[in-house]
Amino acid sequence: MAKLIGFFVSMLMLMLGAVHAAEIADAPIPEPNYVGIIVFLVLMFGGGGWFMWKVMRNKPKDEEKK
Repeated sequence: MAKLIGFFVSMLMLMLGAVHAAEIADAPIPEPNYVGIIVFLVLMFGGGGWFMWKVMRNKPKDEEKK
């Protein structure tokens, strides 16, 4: 029963999203915000790089604890 309810809820959300997308299809395209794009890219790749650096640097410490 839970799977059936989950299926119907997901289909309802899909239909609501499609209706909303069709509603705003004729909206004008906004001008590109280059500062926002650059900030997003710096945060995205900088955060990913920082996370990878922390994970790779922490590995020897995990092995020492064992």
